[in-house]
Amino acid sequence: MRATSPMLLIETPDTRAAEREYVLGVVLGEFLGLRWRRISSERGDVRVTLDGMEGELRLPDVLLSRPESDWLKPASMPRQPLARWRLSKDQFEAKTVSDDLPIIYGDSAPSLRKEANSLRLPIDIFGSAFFMLSRYEEMVTPDRDEQDRFPAWASLAHKEGFLDRPIVDEYIEVLWSAMSCLWPELARRQRHFRVQVSHDVDHTSRYAFCGLRKMIRRVGGDVLLRQNYSALLNGPWTWLTTRDTLKASDPYNTFDWIMDRSEENDLKSAFYFMTGVTNPQREGDGDIDHPSTRDLIRRIHARGHEIGLHPSFETYLDPDQLRREADKLRSVLDEEGVPSERLGGRMHYLRWRTPDTMRAWAQAGMVYDSTLGYADQAGFRCGTCHEYPGFDIENGVACEIKIRPLIVMECSVFSPKYMSHSEAEGVVAIEKIRRLCEKFDGQFTLLWHNSEFTSKRSREQYVRLLK
Repeated sequence: MRATSPMLLIETPDTRAAEREYVLGVVLGEFLGLRWRRISSERGDVRVTLDGMEGELRLPDVLLSRPESDWLKPASMPRQPLARWRLSKDQFEAKTVSDDLPIIYGDSAPSLRKEANSLRLPIDIFGSAFFMLSRYEEMVTPDRDEQDRFPAWASLAHKEGFLDRPIVDEYIEVLWSAMSCLWPELARRQRHFRVQVSHDVDHTSRYAFCGLRKMIRRVGGDVLLRQNYSALLNGPWTWLTTRDTLKASDPYNTFDWIMDRSEENDLKSAFYFMTGVTNPQREGDGDIDHPSTRDLIRRIHARGHEIGLHPSFETYLDPDQLRREADKLRSVLDEEGVPSERLGGRMHYLRWRTPDTMRAWAQAGMVYDSTLGYADQAGFRCGTCHEYPGFDIENGVACEIKIRPLIVMECSVFSPKYMSHSEAEGVVAIEKIRRLCEKFDGQFTLLWHNSEFTSKRSREQYVRLLK
């Protein structure tokens, strides 16, 4: 029988109990796999000890000790510019992206303090992790883009230059290094790097499900802008004759090719389908009930890949509509003999309002959401490349849904509206982020739309990133 691991005792001030229990559960329980218990104490910092063992670890306590009058107000935001801790100056070793570590909350003049059996870190690790994981700043900072999204350029991570590094994962490695120094007998949970590819199915077909005028416009654009003269025949023919299955010549029918590439790399693709309409100008023109879509769903399931939900444009603030669309997908899956008990997905246009959208996902009975990446920049919006439970910061309770951070969306990298990388630059940038996910044994969550494989070059880029 395996021996019970020792218990970490976490002494904290008696403030923000729900928030403390949540972040300790994520950092110590979910991420590190350690047993822990919080003890309320009249102190101004956080003290960590190991039951029955000598030694103590102390950390600053900043965010979760803020007065109620400052909570979710600008006064509680980190002071800029952030202090930075150069680990090598204190001869402290931990797995980080660089030796220069930004401190979201902590000491203004950071340094490691050592005594006989005591270490004091200069970072408020639990408060800083809570700030990033709960998306605290999105409740405080009013900036929004034209799609009512919290943009990367408004984030602390962008302003302080750490959006391209998983800062929470780095903090956890610092915490683990300190605990390992004090208590070498501790053993953490082993995690393994994996690639999670997903595909928002905004359009199942280039031509089949749109109206006649839109089909003609698309054919015209393909011919005049992309010199694709075969569209003159392929477009009308696809529009007129798509019945029980998608046409092999349909430019957006890349589903079998996607699944082939995933299977070659021992991966499972997740395909997120739309089931409702709330803004026809912003949504695709697929039809979840069309025989060809039903056939596609059966084929995806038969090959062992995942089917999820891609809620329509306005659902991010409409829990009733989101639930209806989730129920519609369940109904379709049940009719096709596909299990529907554990569904996840991603919001259309990455529209998200903290914590309203997360609550809507939970109320719809969904298991996970993979919206939380930025449309305008790739990187680590939540500060981590690990899946974790959500937190309803407005009501101060954990949420019954897992957050699966979106790390890279192909449009973010290549679109002229966003990062506007060339093909070569974009692949290098994505590979750099992927390597960081691998470094921290995380999950590289890559979104590539099925409708964005229309060129040989885009397919080559994708294949290179999967390997």
